[in-house]
Amino acid sequence: MKTLNNKTGSAIPSYMRNSLGRTMAFFLLITVLAVVGVNIWTLWSSWQHNQKVREDDARNLSVSLAKQAEDAFLQVDITLADAVRQLSLNGFGYAATPAFTSQLKVQQSKLHQLHGLFIYDAQGKWVATSGNFIPAKGSNADREYFIWHRTHTDTGVRVSRVIRSRSTGELVIPVSMRLNDAAGHFAGVALATVKVDYFRQFYGYYTLGQRDVLALILADTSVLYIRPLSEAFINRSLSASPLFTTILKTSASGSAIWRSALDGVERIYGYARLEQYPLVVTAGYDRDTIRAEWFAANAVDVALNLVLLVMISGMGMFVLRQVKANVRNQLELTQVRDELTSINHTLQSLALTDGLTGLANRRQFNLMLEQALQRSHRSGDPVSLIMFDIDFFKRYNDTYGHVGGDACLQKVGAILKSITHRQGDVVARYGGEEFAIILPSSSQPDAEKVAGRAVRAVMSAAIPHESSGLSEGVVTLSAGCSSLISDGQTDQAERLKQEADRALYEAKRSGRNRVHGMS
Repeated sequence: MKTLNNKTGSAIPSYMRNSLGRTMAFFLLITVLAVVGVNIWTLWSSWQHNQKVREDDARNLSVSLAKQAEDAFLQVDITLADAVRQLSLNGFGYAATPAFTSQLKVQQSKLHQLHGLFIYDAQGKWVATSGNFIPAKGSNADREYFIWHRTHTDTGVRVSRVIRSRSTGELVIPVSMRLNDAAGHFAGVALATVKVDYFRQFYGYYTLGQRDVLALILADTSVLYIRPLSEAFINRSLSASPLFTTILKTSASGSAIWRSALDGVERIYGYARLEQYPLVVTAGYDRDTIRAEWFAANAVDVALNLVLLVMISGMGMFVLRQVKANVRNQLELTQVRDELTSINHTLQSLALTDGLTGLANRRQFNLMLEQALQRSHRSGDPVSLIMFDIDFFKRYNDTYGHVGGDACLQKVGAILKSITHRQGDVVARYGGEEFAIILPSSSQPDAEKVAGRAVRAVMSAAIPHESSGLSEGVVTLSAGCSSLISDGQTDQAERLKQEADRALYEAKRSGRNRVHGMS
């Protein structure tokens, strides 16, 4: 049956219906591809952000461990230098006196990392020790450090590869200095031995994944200790590692991704070279584990978006078939146009909303922040930004699982949404366990008040978090605030985010569960 055109009364030509059908099919295809593209971009941005966070964690941990190692070896260095100074003042014969032996024992007892203190003569025979006895025929002339000092005039401290102590059988790191007689000739070696087990115990305090590593490495590429690998890897050479072939040649500390020369595992590493001693510290997080954790955290979003995409595609195909079958007059065309407009609005809403919390997602956050800055430039009013981070959220996931982690994110999101009710304020999930609030026409003090209410509200919700390490034992937030009046420059949004992120870092560094503002 034919339907007459409203104007002419004739049937609508078939070529017009076919052209409209092709146009709608093309529009539907473009819409679906746009949604897919936005989701892929969002996931990629989330992964890049997650990886950047782990790079920062690895770098900060390696720098912290490097400082600890430097302090440990500096204490040993000072102790050894003091013993050498005593011999220089009183003569080499002073080494065999009970007073000097007693001094060595006292110095050893003060340092937990110190295994022992020893003095050897030019033939490598034991002259003094902080231990309980001197072997009658003991000689260390064959040790690498002794041979080195005998053949080199340098009187500075030297850190050598790990050896097994002949007196106790323990694995130790030799720290040695050359002794000269009054004429400047070789007179022996002063030795301090540092326990490898000291670093094993210290590194054991850190919570790591099964394939994460912490390593103390000699500058000649020899491994002094590596957690959690076995003792068989001690003194292994890392000369083929990118760390020594390229990375350390251009920077003393930082982060990078490479495949381990020891076990072949690809990790995100932080590295730091000590300033005073020939040592390097690395902290590595297994990249496969990080990727699996990230995927598990985003699996719900991916699944929801796939379901919604299928639904939208189905709706679009249904509408397309209806249009092909029923397009008869201008009224029907208008109706179809309205249906497609509604679908487009739905797609836009989906592309701007976080699937887990229902808050604005990263994309909407960026759009709203730019709009707020434009209004600030016109009105002269300040714009404030609060960045939140759930304290020790990785531990929360490890303790309660990813399902529990998702529930925690939903609760925190709902609390933040209830904090501010002004029109124009935007609460967003920034990524992972990070949230943000945009406060147009709000000063820095106003933002800090809102952030304080949010931090207190989350703590008052008493969401259990037994593994946080904080005394509260519940889920807490750290918050960083920044504020500016836009001058119309294009970098205003990045500047505001960077200042808020720095303030957030200071809040976490200061103990977490608190607010820090950039003044």
